[in-house]
Amino acid sequence: MTADDADSIIFTDLSKFMKKSEVPPYPLVGIVGQQVMKKALLLTTTNPFIGNMIIIGEAGTGKSTAARGLRGILPEMEAVTGCFYNCDPKDKSKLCQDCQSTVSELHVFTRRLPLVELPLGASGNRVFGGFDSQSMLRPGYVGRANRGFLLISRVNLLDPDILNRILDISATGIHRSQSEHGDFTHPAKFNIIATMNPEDGEIDAEIMERFSMAVKVQSIKDIEERIEIVRRVEAYRQDPVGFVNRNRREMEAFSERLKRARDIVKRVDIPKKVLTTMDKVLKQVGQDNDRVRTALAEAAQANAAFGDRVWVTVEDVAEIAELVLGHRAK
Repeated sequence: MTADDADSIIFTDLSKFMKKSEVPPYPLVGIVGQQVMKKALLLTTTNPFIGNMIIIGEAGTGKSTAARGLRGILPEMEAVTGCFYNCDPKDKSKLCQDCQSTVSELHVFTRRLPLVELPLGASGNRVFGGFDSQSMLRPGYVGRANRGFLLISRVNLLDPDILNRILDISATGIHRSQSEHGDFTHPAKFNIIATMNPEDGEIDAEIMERFSMAVKVQSIKDIEERIEIVRRVEAYRQDPVGFVNRNRREMEAFSERLKRARDIVKRVDIPKKVLTTMDKVLKQVGQDNDRVRTALAEAAQANAAFGDRVWVTVEDVAEIAELVLGHRAK
């Protein structure tokens, strides 16, 4: 091939030459069916106070793909420029040590809420961060997920001790670490979005209890929907950028709706009669405790906010009850 021959080639699909990190994730709005799973993801991002969620299903049901697809619709936030922990410049009480030391010189930029994926088999140092042999601090995934979400695919393959530690950090919003090279503390307030295939093994019941919501998904059986899935997946593989751009308008609409819901949820009220109904339901399923009551209330408030309402109805509770109670009720 001569230079002239090379100049005559037209690459219509440059996305195939992209690095994996540069390929845009498959959009959540492009997933066929699986409405309950998509709704649960949107509720979690609407109201972080719900807590952690887990998606359970066999391989090929789009669990991790759906979670990654949130990246395209997550709302924006302000963060300190150059901060590994996405510190909030408006909340001086929760700045990391580096930001505290330069608090008078903080620069601000706007970015989407972080959704950080934990690689399968990541070591403890990569998960939690620490000091290297040169005593340089290397932030971990839990730090980078601060103020956002940590995606853990195939969570039942993760070392239980590491998982419990991640859950503890998520609950407290603070990570403290001690080593021979020094001690460090940083904010680490994030929600876990986990996925698991039961064929890989089960999760200890006590750990499962720490997930506020659980979604069980199954493979789609409808022939027409399966054909549509194949068509969309192939279109995405051929041209990821083009596929995402064709869904851009719907993604932007969902992003705006999500942003509005996150504002509304702060004002949502639960009427007394709805609280009474919730108490009755919790007693009936033997889950009359503060942790479950809080998860049920926060999920119901998110459902109302996503419906542009500032009050919770009994229907809201009914819609999300399975997500909160399904993995707990006996």
